[in-house]
Amino acid sequence: MKLLNSPLSPFAARVRLAIHAKSLPVELAPSGMWTPDGQKSPDYLAINPIGKVPTLILDDGTALPESDTIVEYLADVFPQAGLRPSRPQDIARGRLLARIFEQYVMAPGWGGLFGQLFAPSRDDAVLDAAVAKIHDGMRHLSHFMLDTPFAVSDAITTADCALVPFITFQNRLARFFGRGDLLAEHPRVAAYYARAQRDPAVQKLIAEMRDGLVGGRLACLLSPDEQPA
Repeated sequence: MKLLNSPLSPFAARVRLAIHAKSLPVELAPSGMWTPDGQKSPDYLAINPIGKVPTLILDDGTALPESDTIVEYLADVFPQAGLRPSRPQDIARGRLLARIFEQYVMAPGWGGLFGQLFAPSRDDAVLDAAVAKIHDGMRHLSHFMLDTPFAVSDAITTADCALVPFITFQNRLARFFGRGDLLAEHPRVAAYYARAQRDPAVQKLIAEMRDGLVGGRLACLLSPDEQPA
């Protein structure tokens, strides 16, 4: 199998974390999604007409898009890898945490914070509304989280694949817009993220996402000490 992906994309990073954490036999390849003039590549659109990353190319040559679907597929194909915890209640909690994060944290952040990166002028009302919704979502997330080493157990699962990349990316967006650390008001989520960052697979993923910013359209999200010399 081959994953067509982009280093920066938190959606692609969701799948890469599963691959890194469990040493899955999946080749990583550039998506080839963009042409030199910044248009969607016809070749990529022929593979995935949705036109987003990532896309998993299966062994039979067919394409599977959408990061959540891909991670679930990998959990099914490699059950021994442990992408899902063993207990049904932990599986359910992992799905719940991912769902809460997607609906109530990621969605307003993507539509509000990320959307403002390309707006003709900054709209502070849009930013403030997005941040308020993110904090509401973080409170929901915190309520259902446990104080386990990772999201639902002592190992990385599908839930962590959903949480870690988007927390990383949204915190960069919030800091860029002067909204500070989104986790500061949510100590349980902050403690989870701090624990997760001690894992080598998470460290590798965050480094990939950071390196994906260098020299690209979103290099503005790098902190001053991360800027290339």
